[in-house]
Amino acid sequence: PKLILHTKATTSEKQRNKATAIEYSRIAFGYSQRESDCLVTLWTRESRFDHLADNPTSTAYGIGQLLSETSKDPRVQILRGLRYIEVRYNNSACRALKFHNRKGWY
Repeated sequence: PKLILHTKATTSEKQRNKATAIEYSRIAFGYSQRESDCLVTLWTRESRFDHLADNPTSTAYGIGQLLSETSKDPRVQILRGLRYIEVRYNNSACRALKFHNRKGWY
């Protein structure tokens, strides 16, 4: 069989990634509905929840568009992205989104 290399996630993969991000944000990071909504807005802008999203102008990659991200596993990307928000924005996706609204990155 012919090997097909995907360069973009499918719609169903993106939907699954979004559901996983919401679940992880609530269970592992204690996000409220409002914080989860901010996360969805932020990561929709960044990657549309595409774990294969590649930024040609930087090393940003994946769902959270983290710099130098190497994993292609969406669950790993989601956890790393949530951990980044936890450390840099005091566990607030809404603070990260507010920053993103001003600067165009977070």
